[in-house]
Amino acid sequence: MPPTSGSKPPPSASRELIKKGPREIAASSRTKRNARGERPTTSRALVLRNGKYGARGTGEVMLTAKLSGREKLDLLAEDLIEKSKTALGQPVSLEKCFRIAEAQRNEFLDQIRSFRDVGLFYQSMKEEVNARTPSVDGRPNLSSKNLSYIAEIVVTKIHNSYMIASAWKLVTDMIQDLIDNGVEDSTLAINLKSSPTIRNQYLVLWDLVNVLVEICHSLFAVLISKDQHYSRYFKVQEADGPENDPQIVFDNAGLKEAGRSFIDSIIIELAFPQSPYPRAILYQILRDASDESFRDSKRFSQAVWDAVGVLSDAIALRELLEVPLLGPQGRKVLDTPRHMPDNYGRWMDAGVDSNKASEMTANFEDLISPLEKTKDQAVLSKMWERINLSYESVCQKDIDSLWQLSEALHCKPQWHSVNVDQTRMLDSDSDSDDIPTPFVGRKKQPLRLTNYTEADSDGSMPSLQSVSNSSEEGDDDHESDDNESDDEGSDSGYDTGQEDELRELLREAMDAVHEADLWETKPPPELDPLAQDDRKGNPFLKTLGSLRGRMFSSSSKLKTPGQSTAKPSATAEAPGQSTTKPSATAEAPASLATTVEDIEDEEASGTSATKKKKKKKSSNKKKKNKTTAAATAVPPGSTPDIPPNKAQPTSSSTEKKAAPGVPASASTISLPIGETTAQPARSYLRSEQHGEPKAKVKSRPDHASIFSQGNGEHKSFCGFRRNKDRAKDEEEEQKEQKKSMFAGLKKKSKDFMAQLLKMDKKVKPMKWENFLRVMREMGFRCDPSTAGSSVRFDPPDPRDQSISVHKPHPDTTLRPEKVLEVSKKLMWHYGWNAEDF
Repeated sequence: MPPTSGSKPPPSASRELIKKGPREIAASSRTKRNARGERPTTSRALVLRNGKYGARGTGEVMLTAKLSGREKLDLLAEDLIEKSKTALGQPVSLEKCFRIAEAQRNEFLDQIRSFRDVGLFYQSMKEEVNARTPSVDGRPNLSSKNLSYIAEIVVTKIHNSYMIASAWKLVTDMIQDLIDNGVEDSTLAINLKSSPTIRNQYLVLWDLVNVLVEICHSLFAVLISKDQHYSRYFKVQEADGPENDPQIVFDNAGLKEAGRSFIDSIIIELAFPQSPYPRAILYQILRDASDESFRDSKRFSQAVWDAVGVLSDAIALRELLEVPLLGPQGRKVLDTPRHMPDNYGRWMDAGVDSNKASEMTANFEDLISPLEKTKDQAVLSKMWERINLSYESVCQKDIDSLWQLSEALHCKPQWHSVNVDQTRMLDSDSDSDDIPTPFVGRKKQPLRLTNYTEADSDGSMPSLQSVSNSSEEGDDDHESDDNESDDEGSDSGYDTGQEDELRELLREAMDAVHEADLWETKPPPELDPLAQDDRKGNPFLKTLGSLRGRMFSSSSKLKTPGQSTAKPSATAEAPGQSTTKPSATAEAPASLATTVEDIEDEEASGTSATKKKKKKKSSNKKKKNKTTAAATAVPPGSTPDIPPNKAQPTSSSTEKKAAPGVPASASTISLPIGETTAQPARSYLRSEQHGEPKAKVKSRPDHASIFSQGNGEHKSFCGFRRNKDRAKDEEEEQKEQKKSMFAGLKKKSKDFMAQLLKMDKKVKPMKWENFLRVMREMGFRCDPSTAGSSVRFDPPDPRDQSISVHKPHPDTTLRPEKVLEVSKKLMWHYGWNAEDF
């Protein structure tokens, strides 16, 4: 029976149904504009300009509705610099620094591994050739190139990858040495003042990271100068002498577009060295600009966007390491002379030898031309043999030994399973790349009725939200952004009067170019035509003034800095060789805190620590824990035991990581990570007895046993069968533990994991959102905070290594060859394969 009319509640004033939570999911809210149609960066820049020059309320005529790209960049950068002087910086975190360095080290080590893989080499080098060759109608122009052109690109790519991988390995080892020496985040600044050894270690690390930033910047600058869209802003200037490389300078023919486009202004400012703005500020602005305008960011190629991500990670690490060096006391520490370790000097010498060896392309250029011949394993192996012969003829070492990467390239994969609480993770339908971590204790909120506001709706019904997991929302969002008619570097936003004024400003700037020499030393301000007071409001003159005298090398081959980069000093406090030997100070922090072994020794009387450690190895295989973290290292067995060795910093660094909750001052060498995991009482008691079963006291006489008579053959045979059954049980247990790695995946994620592990014979493309869903359900923390395509994945267990994966751009779909590359990456580091799934 229907209710009476009198029982109806009063009608609500609003019938708008909106989504609470991540509003960026809805396509109508992805425009990111205010009521006047302005993007956030434009609105903020207008407020800054009006407050700076008093455009509102004073009757002055200014272009308040449209900003040039260069003017917008200057306003935002100057404001961020002023805010950074008074803002609280992020605290230093050695653990975060280690994660950044480790992920980048593994990224370039994976590149080197892919160069030796016949299934990955061709596609990788094909992309490199396309990125470094000027294009005609969207395709690389190879018609005028000789036979050695492809060989030079291949050997240059190999040289650059080895050089950057070796540098990141040194950075990772140095950070690990600081952690092993008991350095804590809270006491780092005090240690830099009081300890000469730690101060020298930290300053050497700081210098190497600065060198690494410059190397990554050179890689980005050369790639952007060959890009199809951005090549219009660069031209090659002849070298001064035969020993110098030609330099790349700004091309004045692209001044109009460079001054008007916001993103282009940022990229040009980033490409040239000696920018008036810090690179961290420029990257922050670039990240905001690309987030609010996907249409403008689509112009970046995948190679350029990858280089942006690599440089952004290096700059982020530099910003973290700079925190304890700020202020007057930090500057005093920074001026202290350094004692450079031997491995740093060997890295710089390796750059010189590798440059010479990489010039010998004649012995293999016919072997890999055309490039399709490298799809044959025999051809690829022969190419590497000849490359190693070139290196041995220069320095009597192969390329792996020269760059100190022999151990790092052959490390064992390792993965420790954990039980991921799926209820604490975000629902995969609402995952976004901007969410750095899956561990958010929040349930999905239902839709609710709210009061209508103009900012919440565009006046029409909201689009239907798909409940399927087809990941089509991202495509719809990008399409909605593509349909926007606003390109802030285009001519559509200017009226006729504004166009005439901009034309006059451009003519004035070009006249000033003829009056001044842009590539010589700056003249006095009163004589500089680019710095006169009546011309300071000209955005094109600002662009020319900023780029005066700035240039970079056109060579794609990276070079290590000269010996002058180091600051050796005979009067410096010699810390000795212990600064590069973590084993020399490994035992010192053992007495700073009570370890788990100390507590166990008090409870288990009569058992020595040395004896106990030796017998723990046999009991590790028998531990079984299905309710908490169960270590399943790959290959089968226990976690690989790597003896402390001075020549193995990379392979041992993963074993030295402190587990969460353990103070940094506690010794991670004397505290085996595997013994700190929670375990049931039965497993604990069994481990305390060293895995040996108790001797059972017989309660029956001998005649009760049917095996008590005879010569014992029956008894020994029975024992053999028991040992065989025990070995079989352990093998099955290991298989179950490997299968339990993927037990926490949902049904749809299991299909995606099977696709990643190549369960099907044919590799299919995969949406980036689906890949993120699989990694988050496996417990990884995703960090896409940097600009560019670099995304770091931190595993749930701190003993495992972090990796970096480049997000596809502009299409966010992993192509089959990229799916294969990611699959190999997961196998190299974690041992994931189809047999264990």
